[in-house]
Amino acid sequence: MVNVEQIVAGLDLGTSTIKCVIGVLRAEGRVDVIGTGCHPAVGLQQGAVCSQDDLVRSIRAAVEEAEMMAGCDISEVALSISGRHLTSFNSTGVVRVAGEMVTEDDVCRVIDVAMAHRLAGSQRVLHVVPQEFLLDHRGEITRPTGMHGVRLEVQAHVVVGDGEAVDRLEDCCRKAGVRVTDVVLAPLAQAEALLTANSREIGVAIIDIGGDTTNLAVFDRGAVIHTAVLPIGGEHIAADIKDCLNTPSVEAEHLMQSHGCALAALVDPDQSIELPGVGGRRPRTIKRVELCEVIEARIEEILLLVRHELDHLTHVSALRGGIVLTGGVSNLDGIIELAEQTLEMPVVRGEPKDLHGLVDVVQHPRYATGTGLVLYGLREKRQQWFSTRRPIRAQRGWSRLLSFFNRPL
Repeated sequence: MVNVEQIVAGLDLGTSTIKCVIGVLRAEGRVDVIGTGCHPAVGLQQGAVCSQDDLVRSIRAAVEEAEMMAGCDISEVALSISGRHLTSFNSTGVVRVAGEMVTEDDVCRVIDVAMAHRLAGSQRVLHVVPQEFLLDHRGEITRPTGMHGVRLEVQAHVVVGDGEAVDRLEDCCRKAGVRVTDVVLAPLAQAEALLTANSREIGVAIIDIGGDTTNLAVFDRGAVIHTAVLPIGGEHIAADIKDCLNTPSVEAEHLMQSHGCALAALVDPDQSIELPGVGGRRPRTIKRVELCEVIEARIEEILLLVRHELDHLTHVSALRGGIVLTGGVSNLDGIIELAEQTLEMPVVRGEPKDLHGLVDVVQHPRYATGTGLVLYGLREKRQQWFSTRRPIRAQRGWSRLLSFFNRPL
């Protein structure tokens, strides 16, 4: 039996599937994945709850499957969040140091200033990720606590979203039997599993092509500097196949997974595939390249939107670490080649790092978010230096916000 204090679970509410990953921190510091669960995401649309009862059942099914595999029960999870309601921006905060040297309270105050923006409606600040502290105009400071100075400044990345949508997701989790300890932006969770400290330092971007959206997170000089949610994803590819090849939605998804290729030039022009008959009609045969041309057109559009985002980042140095591609669509043949052509930089398919246990299962890109949540949660258990100073309401948020910044390099 494993110590309950060492167990962490991550819950990834994806557009098409819900994934639960359970991990444990061993005494020697090794992280083992001991359980995974996957269930269709019923009751969730565009990152928001459309049927609470259905979503509760879907969450419970994924959690129970992971618990059965792990041989233990879980009562709390770190939850990933994505969706079109999320936006982000960079912000600056400045305060006068209260005493002779910087304390944790000073750090709290300066980040409070950085996140003090007028928000519309039910919008809520979900993440404040410090990028850099400056003390008396001296920059490149990662931990100002204990340093002597007068003027403390922080440059931070702020993510906001629909607070009511987040509350509904947490409520569904609670009704499914698990309490949400942290809400983490999906690309930031993926970074825990897919990126190294060195790649963050020299500049790297994660592109997650999900079902309904494509998430982008850009890192430079060790910190996240830009995030974006693009309203296009794998479901749009399947819809194109359905419309162009006149085939049912379920069959369109199957065709993409079994015969798809993101770069039509790589496909044998003489190769044929069979499409099932619809409405009593006989099956028909088409060239595989026809299918792949439909797929390539939509993926190229997604990548061009990503490139547009990257081209407007005037404050980022060259992404010498290239691009890390993840999400279910990243498994398509030819997508790495197409991405390198479109983005004009090196691209690799993301694989979780520094994991043991059920590695063969979680090596799939669809588990990148879940495994990242586990790694994040385990590090939180070892790193409580800051959160104990915050009030209960803010403690959960500040724990997750600063932890992305205060990582060992």
